[in-house]
Amino acid sequence: MATALVLLLAGQAAAQGDTAPTDRLRQAARADYVLQCAGCHRGDGRGSNPHGIPDFRQSVGAFVHLPAGREYLVRVPGAAHSQLSHAELADVLNWVLTEFSPAQLPADFVPYDEAEVAAARPRRYDDVVPVRHELAKALAAMGFTLSDYSYGNDRKP
Repeated sequence: MATALVLLLAGQAAAQGDTAPTDRLRQAARADYVLQCAGCHRGDGRGSNPHGIPDFRQSVGAFVHLPAGREYLVRVPGAAHSQLSHAELADVLNWVLTEFSPAQLPADFVPYDEAEVAAARPRRYDDVVPVRHELAKALAAMGFTLSDYSYGNDRKP
């Protein structure tokens, strides 16, 4: 089911006091995270810095403060190449952000939807390292500290 429709139904259900659709959406997104992402980022989102896998906790939400950062989360190899549909990837991204980094999200955070993911995902990065470094510099200027990212550190600009 398309993310926007699920969110609409969840909003209607919540207005009626029924949180089951929202709970089911979160459970499905968590299950997809476990199957598609946790092998590298671990179940708790802590990643593995010695292996170049960044920690999501208290960090990943900073990316959505920049349009290029929002797009980055869709286009990184693990997300862009996953077996998830565009709608499922949108749900997983929203789950990751709200689960592991809610304090870094902007107050006016707009969740990802299927259309946004579908538009960005085909433009996969040839080399994600310089993109990550540029985003880290821009976010640092805004006062955000990203988790360590050891992969490609020898290629810092």
